[in-house]
Amino acid sequence: MRSPGLMTENLTELRALVTGEVLGPSDPEFEQARLCFNLLIDRRPAAIARCANARDVATALAFAQEHDLEIAVRGGGHNPAGHCAVDDGLVIDLSRMRKVEVDADARLARSEGGATWLDFDTATQARGLVAPGGVVGSTGVAGLTLGGGIGHLTAQCGLTCDNLVAAELVTPTGEVIHANGDETPELLWALRGGGGNFGVATLLTFRLHPLSTVVGGRFDYAGEGVREALRTFRNVDAGADDDLSCQAQLKLDEAVIPTLTVAPCYTGSDENPEEHRALRAAPGLVSDGVRRHGFLDQQRVFDPAYGIDRNYWKSHFVRELPDELIDLLIDSMSALGRPPGAILIESLRGAPKRIDPGSAALGYRGAAFNVSVMASWIDPALDDEEIAWARETAAAIEPWSVSGGYANYMQADEPLERISAAYGPESFGRLRVLKSRYDPTNVLHRNQNIPPL
Repeated sequence: MRSPGLMTENLTELRALVTGEVLGPSDPEFEQARLCFNLLIDRRPAAIARCANARDVATALAFAQEHDLEIAVRGGGHNPAGHCAVDDGLVIDLSRMRKVEVDADARLARSEGGATWLDFDTATQARGLVAPGGVVGSTGVAGLTLGGGIGHLTAQCGLTCDNLVAAELVTPTGEVIHANGDETPELLWALRGGGGNFGVATLLTFRLHPLSTVVGGRFDYAGEGVREALRTFRNVDAGADDDLSCQAQLKLDEAVIPTLTVAPCYTGSDENPEEHRALRAAPGLVSDGVRRHGFLDQQRVFDPAYGIDRNYWKSHFVRELPDELIDLLIDSMSALGRPPGAILIESLRGAPKRIDPGSAALGYRGAAFNVSVMASWIDPALDDEEIAWARETAAAIEPWSVSGGYANYMQADEPLERISAAYGPESFGRLRVLKSRYDPTNVLHRNQNIPPL
């Protein structure tokens, strides 16, 4: 790779080639633009190309390869592994490409590659429509979709990628490909879970569903009742119909007391469904914020600020949530003697089980929950301790695991075997064939990488 110093001499060239803007290390916006949400990632690219369209993306891809620069692609910047940032390379930043167009009659939405879920939900809710997406508004639409997508409407509408019907992709050679079920069904299959391995997604088209309000929010529990409340969550989820999606999050408060948040999202007609009544009756309830509200309000139930802490995540799909595992999770929260972060439990019940498993590359539909150990902290001196806690807790969960990890939550240090397991051997083989076709030299390797054959 050439010296990063050579890049400065060529910034003028790149600026003349693209419609968007190009930031170098001396530009005032550079320091903020180079950061992702995870402050554990601290990388300094040689340049950031804020592309305005697919042509800009193709130009940036060609420029980087001509100058032997490693490439990172940034949508929302939410991946905990920090794949959107690269030292001494070129970041292809899509944050200026955030338009979302809604065709209400066809129930379709077309989202540019840099749109966030707040952009998307705001546009679709203006027409009384939704697609199942992420639960944090600043998350990128493209990144979440290409990695699967679990959220508040999983039981009702499936994974985000299940609702992807077409995409515009710029390959490393600069070719613009339109992936859809008629012309390129194999590529569309791969994009439903295979990540950013095949090109840069500049436009994604989603199937929409009518929805304006839900009965949702959050139930908060604390103290001795948390253990039983988490069992109640498990039992409620197991018996619920497909009009209820539910997630749970374990934490410790500053007094090192266990806390639990359960976030139901009910789309039926009952104002106080049986499942909510059971959750209200669980011990340890300290706050009841569940009510009928707009779907945009539901999307704010978990809405952390962007770029405020350091993160290291490890997840396992599990086949069940038995009492033994619940006890392990709660006990693990206290292992450091201070709040270590959180453990998120996302249900995969409902629609993901009804959808043809052959329609998407991912291989975890048989799981009951995704259990994610999310270490988060501020002080860099705690890096080793926090990372060790996440790894040890995740290792303890492994006896209940099925499939590999969730691509959207994987760190960069995941072994190839675990990435392969997320798809299964047959699907992983198909993905490698497609990788060899669209990116044979692995230009786009800053992702949960699928190596070409």
